Amino acid sequence: MNRRQSIAVIVVVLAMVFSLLYACKRAFHLFKTYPDGYLDGKRQLVELLVEAIIPETDTPGARSAGVATFVIDKVKQFLTKNEATGFYMGLEEVDALGVKKFGKSFSVCSLEQREQVLTVMETREWERGSLPFRIKRKLFGRSFIDILKTFTVEGYCTSKSGCVDGLAYDPVPVHYVPCIDLKPGQHSWATK
Repeated sequence: MNRRQSIAVIVVVLAMVFSLLYACKRAFHLFKTYPDGYLDGKRQLVELLVEAIIPETDTPGARSAGVATFVIDKVKQFLTKNEATGFYMGLEEVDALGVKKFGKSFSVCSLEQREQVLTVMETREWERGSLPFRIKRKLFGRSFIDILKTFTVEGYCTSKSGCVDGLAYDPVPVHYVPCIDLKPGQHSWATK
């Protein structure tokens, strides 16, 4: 065997070992059971997470729009067991990452520090569309950060304060206009 073949074999073996370790870690957590009220006990953490994604500025933030309740209900009712377990693991990982990076719990961190923790979690994900991303998504479901961002934006855009105050809202659109130009500084349309 020449040097190139040896290096190729070593790389393949290392990739298999790391894949096996990751799969074992995930399998261990898949069999871990979480109590029914687990998310209700993590409500404050979920509120801080959604507020870090859509913070309050001149428009209401996700926390004041009640998005945490929406996210918790969606996780309880609409996620598969794999995805829900991944979400619970993500909540635990957020706290652990806050302690590791800043020496304090995520709930005590400042808004900038919370955004840094979420950025780190997002950069850990594989590039969308890549083969490892598709394999991981097929085996374990969507990632924690993907679920959290999707449910946060969906909950904010369907809440009353998000729709009326955060977006441009026309309660009675008189006629359908398929393409509307936004004026400078105008919010996106809630009704199109």
